[in-house]
Amino acid sequence: MPLKVALTQMLKYLRARLDKRLIVELSVALVLIFVVVFSAHAEIGSEFKVVYSLDHRDTDQEIVKLVNNANHYVYFAIYYFSKENIAEALIRAKQRGLDVRGITDAAASLDANRQVVAELRAAGVPLETQKHLDGIMHMKALVTDKAYASGSFNWTGAATEANDEVLEIGTNASVRDQYLSIIKKVLLKNQ
Repeated sequence: MPLKVALTQMLKYLRARLDKRLIVELSVALVLIFVVVFSAHAEIGSEFKVVYSLDHRDTDQEIVKLVNNANHYVYFAIYYFSKENIAEALIRAKQRGLDVRGITDAAASLDANRQVVAELRAAGVPLETQKHLDGIMHMKALVTDKAYASGSFNWTGAATEANDEVLEIGTNASVRDQYLSIIKKVLLKNQ
């Protein structure tokens, strides 16, 4: 039974058995509960989604959309990066005047990421390679002024077309700010 119908039936039942003041108080309480439940549900549903790479084999397009929709900045930290369409979107964002910057793993930048790293740097996109020697830069995250994306998804053909990967995409300002803070911290720590 839908919640609205249940609430209506409950109000009819209460009206038949309670005094008017109590009915008003209970009605207000039920309306508030209804508003909180449905607004929280709507907010959660509109704030994030999780994409499984093999459902459509185009998870890279989700990253491209986020970059294309950004208005002020795009920061990213990515372990493996070889998808040309994502590199092209980042370059276009830089050409539109956005603050675009990122970091990738040092070893990966000499191997699988080499071509994309060179391409982004040639286009004026500041792209750091992790410098600490006691680990790898294993993050896979992007944050813009409008959204964030993070998960197991590397920006590669294999991650897009063959691997089991997930990518969470969201617009929650608090989560977005946390990703921004972390990526800025990693970039700053690398200098």
